[in-house]
Amino acid sequence: MVDNNMNVRKMASSIAVAMMVAAIVTVMNVGATDAGGMHAMSENVRLMNTDTPEPTSIIVRYTDASAPVFEVVEAGEGKSIEELVGEYNAADNVSYAEPNYIVHVHTVPDDPFYRYQWNLDNPVYGGINAECAWNISTGNDVVVAVLDTGVAYEDYGIYHQAPDLAGTCFVQGYDVVNDDLHPNDDHAHGTHVAGTVAQTTNNRKGVAGVAFNCSIMPVKVLNETGYGTDADVAEGIIYATDNGADIISMSFGGHDCAQTLKDAVDYAHSHGVILVASAGNEGPGSPPNYPAACDHVIGVGATTYDEEVAYYSSTGWWVDIAAPGGDVTVDRNGDGYADGILQQTFATGCPADFSYWFYQGTSMACPHVSGVVALLLADGVNPADVEDLLMSTAEDHGETGWDEGYGWGIVDACAACEAASNPEPNPEPAPTLTPSGMTLLIGLMALSGSVVMRRRK
Repeated sequence: MVDNNMNVRKMASSIAVAMMVAAIVTVMNVGATDAGGMHAMSENVRLMNTDTPEPTSIIVRYTDASAPVFEVVEAGEGKSIEELVGEYNAADNVSYAEPNYIVHVHTVPDDPFYRYQWNLDNPVYGGINAECAWNISTGNDVVVAVLDTGVAYEDYGIYHQAPDLAGTCFVQGYDVVNDDLHPNDDHAHGTHVAGTVAQTTNNRKGVAGVAFNCSIMPVKVLNETGYGTDADVAEGIIYATDNGADIISMSFGGHDCAQTLKDAVDYAHSHGVILVASAGNEGPGSPPNYPAACDHVIGVGATTYDEEVAYYSSTGWWVDIAAPGGDVTVDRNGDGYADGILQQTFATGCPADFSYWFYQGTSMACPHVSGVVALLLADGVNPADVEDLLMSTAEDHGETGWDEGYGWGIVDACAACEAASNPEPNPEPAPTLTPSGMTLLIGLMALSGSVVMRRRK
């Protein structure tokens, strides 16, 4: 453990390292000059709605039918589907009656720049397989606290809401830095991060988010230069915990683990909150990054379009899982833009000048995992089971099983949600034999999510 007796200035410098690098390396801006051409491509994307309509008719099969022939009966005014089904099932000549349920194609957002978000779907090329997951969960009734530089969530003074966050649900947050209830973003980083978690989706505008029906709690713990202190981060964690956050997403870090930070993390964990943090942007061989390296925190490394560990991603025992962090120096998918993570934010220092920016960093990887956790919680997963479920369903890369770059693999939203919706049955009890009066327990141990263990020094 690193000595905790540090001064605030030292911590302010160290805790911002992972976040600051991600902000500095942003190089591509999809702004007004590019918007026309990109919007023209939106006509190839169909509008889909994740809310399946209720059935308006029933299916009836009669007992005298020699083949699987059925009749569709429309429900009249003033009669519910349940009542109509009950009436037909009570008839002697009816084999069965059931609602004529609505089916739908797989969810594909209508956001015009979604096609440039390779990170959200395309599991073959680095994505998190989100489209399949969205047919199971979109994050409803889950609160994700984004601890960062703030979020462009409201019109207040010189600050303005990001246009593509207009349909995102926000709950009351807190500005720890300025001690007020208006945690607006004065840096741009936090808005980009929040967008990956829950950007307004299916609004025919801009881009999509991972858990677009969850609620965001903006908590500002970093100042306009991207720096913060252990005390501010700890206060933000405690605020989020006490005010209903289910998940705390932290795209920043430093090399010191003060007791204040550890105590706050332990407090949140003891209240059932799931904490996720970026692993760091200093590449292989770097020292541990906190809070990602704290106990009870899911540490997230970054990967690229070709599913490689990003050149900047810190590697080590504190990496639990990986997610797309992007690489703005290349265009391996050939779409004409850098392979960064695309979200809406503003030019640093201009909180009203919004456009779409490609960022890279473990700061960008972290909110992918936070979003997938929101999908799982919304689907009814017990918080205590989330980490094992994430790790056991991750797409394994690198060394078999856990390794220092990928952790347990690249997060797979679809596999995690499907596993949550269709849990494996409990195994049969192992037989007990008693030869010569001695009890022997015979059984098999499966290497599954139930035995996932976090690597610690």
